[in-house]
Amino acid sequence: MTLQLTGAWTLVVALLTIMLGRGLNHWFPPLERSNIPPAVSAGLLLSLLLSGLRAAGWLDVRFDTGPRDLLLLVFFASLGFGAHLGRLLSAGKDALVICGAIVLAVCAQNAVGVMVARLYGQPDALGLFMGSVAFLGGHGTAAAWSSAPEGAAVAGAFEVGVGSATLGLVLGGLVAGPLSVWLAGRGAARSGSAAVEDSALATAVPEREPVLSSDRWLLPLAGLILCVAAGPLLQAWSGSLGFKMPGFLACLLLGVVVTNLADVTRRPFDTDLTDLVGTIALRIFLAIAMLSLDWLQLADKLPLLLTAAAAQVVATAFIGVAVVYTLMGRGHEGAAAAGGFVGFGLGAMPVGLAVMRRLNTRIGATPRALLAITLAASLFQDTANALILATLFRWLGVG
Repeated sequence: MTLQLTGAWTLVVALLTIMLGRGLNHWFPPLERSNIPPAVSAGLLLSLLLSGLRAAGWLDVRFDTGPRDLLLLVFFASLGFGAHLGRLLSAGKDALVICGAIVLAVCAQNAVGVMVARLYGQPDALGLFMGSVAFLGGHGTAAAWSSAPEGAAVAGAFEVGVGSATLGLVLGGLVAGPLSVWLAGRGAARSGSAAVEDSALATAVPEREPVLSSDRWLLPLAGLILCVAAGPLLQAWSGSLGFKMPGFLACLLLGVVVTNLADVTRRPFDTDLTDLVGTIALRIFLAIAMLSLDWLQLADKLPLLLTAAAAQVVATAFIGVAVVYTLMGRGHEGAAAAGGFVGFGLGAMPVGLAVMRRLNTRIGATPRALLAITLAASLFQDTANALILATLFRWLGVG
């Protein structure tokens, strides 16, 4: 029996999945402590159940991909609106150190992924889905690239990408915490540069209507819809120049351009609302993506995923210690920055922040590290990762 859900019913099931995930995270505290998104915790459980029903020949549930694809574009457009380049530059050396480490991590993770793919006789392009697509990028980026023409050309890309992202989410919390504690205990703390004042980073924001006022939502929604609508135009233009650009990357870049033009004219977008819309879009998108996961295709790739995950832990931790910890001045600030970097480099931004906050309760506040990690990860990570991945896919001749 095959059950084909319409777009509306797909959204209903996705929202119910998120609600179930919130309950699961509440009932099993380790899920909450590991910062596992509700869409992932419940999505994994339900996808296993659906895979079992499909394997037994009882029920094959198929979801409409239309809502998922649109939500993906909205989410990446919202990421672009958060990329205030002026704020990043004003954060000084510390944020630039993290940006440099992010670029190194993208290159190293993809090199490791390709080497592991070759070791197991898999296509090089599949290695990218065990690289920064999944680890530095996370579930959203893994599902995005697997839905793009680049991923569609690689067998098993979606299952490998989402499986790797899930492993990275867990390993990020398990590895980053102990690593930061160990680094913090090494020798006497060295004094670093002065902390960057938040006021130096602030962009002038005009007085705004209450968040529930419909007038306040008009411009942010118009900006997001503009980027989603104009994305195919940018995609077609880049294609005419010989550069194949995924649709979600076009929306992200348009968001970067629009928000920075608004900053230059001193009329900044209300990114609190664009972030909120993007977060909602991501949560629903993740639920649909997880429900669509076919574990039957992933079972035979488990040794491949575990090997890649172990290698990525080593590579990311090395960059965290050799680059972030060293250039941030060692000591407590360097230890916190390294822990945060490894946390989001393997898992997700909430994992990195959670690691830093737990460390702060033991060694005291580390404002420089917290500021640098937050700014670089939120303003630079996704854009840099997407651009480098687009170049790598093109270099490998995929898509």
